[in-house]
Amino acid sequence: MHTPIDKLVLSTRDSYHLIEVESIIYCKSNNSCTTFYLVGGEEIKVSVSMKNVEKRLGNKYFIRPHQSYLVNVQHVKTIQKVSGGGLVLDNGKSITISTRKKGEVLHFLENIKRIQV
Repeated sequence: MHTPIDKLVLSTRDSYHLIEVESIIYCKSNNSCTTFYLVGGEEIKVSVSMKNVEKRLGNKYFIRPHQSYLVNVQHVKTIQKVSGGGLVLDNGKSITISTRKKGEVLHFLENIKRIQV
């Protein structure tokens, strides 16, 4: 049996973009617009609030480390402990973890299988 691929339709002024959810590295909000940053460097800006994006994507693969960001945890490479903490993504982008959201990020960490040395 064929397994369906999770896709999302992003509507811009000129086009409808069908993207695979796993290709989303992170989303950044700027007031009522949200920019999707994808694997391969593509950026798609849509006129949708972060709150609506989070409703659509807010599952076990996305966390909100800051009011302006929604991050696909599959693309988190490092979680920094110093200076309040931050997420380093596999595309090199560093995203600060806000004080308010630190608990959510720590909860995520607790649910990942890991080996501590």
